[in-house]
Amino acid sequence: MFIFTAGEVNYRCRIPECDAQNAAFSADFLNFTTPAVEGNFARCKRFRKLSNISLEDQCQGEFFDTNQTEECSELIYQDDERTIQNEWNLGCSEDWKLSLVGTVNGIGQVVCLPLVGYISDRYGRRTAFILSAFFAASLGLLRSFSTNFTMFVILEFLDPALSSGMFNAGFLLGMELVGPSRRALVAFCLLVACTMGSVGLGVLVMFVKHWRLLLRIVYLPSFIFMMYYWFIPESIRWLYKKNRLVEASNVIISAAKTNSSQLALKAQTMLKEATKNPSENDLNKIESVNKDAKESRLGLILKSKTLLIRIVNCSFYWAAMSFAYTGLNMNSVMIAGDKHVNFILNILIEIPANLICCWLMEKIGRKTILSLSQISCGLACIASIFLKGAPVSAQTTVFLIGKLGASVSYSIVSVYTSEIFPTTLRHTLVSICSILGRTGSTLAPFTLFLGKYMESMEMILFASMTIPAGIFILFAPETLNQPLPDTIQEAEDIGKVKECRHLL
Repeated sequence: MFIFTAGEVNYRCRIPECDAQNAAFSADFLNFTTPAVEGNFARCKRFRKLSNISLEDQCQGEFFDTNQTEECSELIYQDDERTIQNEWNLGCSEDWKLSLVGTVNGIGQVVCLPLVGYISDRYGRRTAFILSAFFAASLGLLRSFSTNFTMFVILEFLDPALSSGMFNAGFLLGMELVGPSRRALVAFCLLVACTMGSVGLGVLVMFVKHWRLLLRIVYLPSFIFMMYYWFIPESIRWLYKKNRLVEASNVIISAAKTNSSQLALKAQTMLKEATKNPSENDLNKIESVNKDAKESRLGLILKSKTLLIRIVNCSFYWAAMSFAYTGLNMNSVMIAGDKHVNFILNILIEIPANLICCWLMEKIGRKTILSLSQISCGLACIASIFLKGAPVSAQTTVFLIGKLGASVSYSIVSVYTSEIFPTTLRHTLVSICSILGRTGSTLAPFTLFLGKYMESMEMILFASMTIPAGIFILFAPETLNQPLPDTIQEAEDIGKVKECRHLL
């Protein structure tokens, strides 16, 4: 959203000697009042007016010294769209505030992830999802009524700080409701839905040119998710690990009825025992529950060298992935061509990326795709540096290849990370990787700012992160056809043992 709400619009210096009270953005006198920079008129510079000019009509070429420039005192913005830049006059020396919006958003996500991870592991995936949706709708609408930049930035922080866990909570809920053979399909469906939502945003921005109305239209539907409490079940795995066996059994029975399936005799017997005498069953499980409670302590992770190395490796991968993914999304509206079309193409490339993931994940495994996608993204970024001045189609094609690689890694990294950590701490550890990785998306907005001072700087930075990440992830374990680990020991054994155990 902040790509458009805090997007740049064209602006120029106001020339008091020539501009009327309600001056238009385009004007013929710019040829002799404003210097040219790379084929366009400078935004923040104007030619100095010659001194001792007392004529009433001062808007003439001979009255401006084209050898001397000065800073603008006022700006005129193009008025075909309304963002916070032209509403609060954030041009020239104030334009860094636009990048700050994206960075604040990233910081808010960092704050949110441990919070929603704790809520999800303690109170359930569904609870975390619905709470996040409520805060998203409320704070998004409130932000549309911001009266100044400070209020806008505060709400830009609070919104992701309280709601950005919606994706992780919903994703984990979907992943934990299916078996290993269906994880890739579920991940594909969820990510394609996200892609189509982003395409819808791109189409919407073509017609809705005011940032306030855009926020209201986009955030209002989030209130619908309040009803999900009655429509979606809690994670069976989470219920089981919390020893809420009756509720877990009810979900399984409901799923069987919905799918018109017949449970195996052994499964029916286990469910009857769980629901027949829950009090006695709970007593029999006390020892197991206590053991799980102790194991749930995050401190035990610090004793596992295997999991610590895995967290560091995944965190760096998340950082590189989010840095390139977010940066390329933001740069899509800056490359040659129509920014709305470029944004939509940039998003649509995620559908073939998701198809590649869905197909190849079950063929060659997770970590091979993770490696190849990041390395190809980095190489495409390097190639784009040498295509400056090339035809628009060539620049766009190479850019989309880079985005394809970033999208493939973005699509699969959540699946892979959820498969290498134990159920008791899965959301918390996935959140830790995502938190450390969010440093990438937090810094990405400033690549646009740096690009104004050093050409292609953003592409150099993207490549310097993604290529090493693609190499390092090869040292992580493969999870293809492996059951989700429930305990720390099972998580450590991934890649070491071949046996598969029965999944609830």
